[in-house]
Amino acid sequence: MSEEQTDSNSSRYYFDNTSTRVQSSFVFSGPMFVILMVMMVTLVVVIVLGNALVIVAFKVDKSLRRQCNYYFLNLAISDFLVGAFCIPVYMPYILTGKWTMGQGLCKLWLVMDYLLCSASVFNIVLISYDRFLSVTRAVSGMSCASHL
Repeated sequence: MSEEQTDSNSSRYYFDNTSTRVQSSFVFSGPMFVILMVMMVTLVVVIVLGNALVIVAFKVDKSLRRQCNYYFLNLAISDFLVGAFCIPVYMPYILTGKWTMGQGLCKLWLVMDYLLCSASVFNIVLISYDRFLSVTRAVSGMSCASHL
């Protein structure tokens, strides 16, 4: 009885050649390839230039160097690196359906992508918390001042 269960359960994990052909045939070609390539390159350029402008503004304008703005600088740095490294390395895989850059770069890309995206999300949380504190402190400060 246990052998029959094992055989029936093991058949769920069997993949035939037709299913792998369907997955590998999902590759863009022709005009769709060109459109997606142009859109991805445009996205990378906008991400890199926009975040570079934030970094340069922070470097040039000393009045921006306040504690709350360092969160924005950190967010700009992590998003800049996503746009400069993670997205360009991933673009050929998206367009061709094959990873051709070796196992080492694949592992590096995975680590950097997860690290930088997590850093971006954490920075957004910190910015939200900082804004929450600035609003609640301002409201509590005003209510104390009105009692005087």
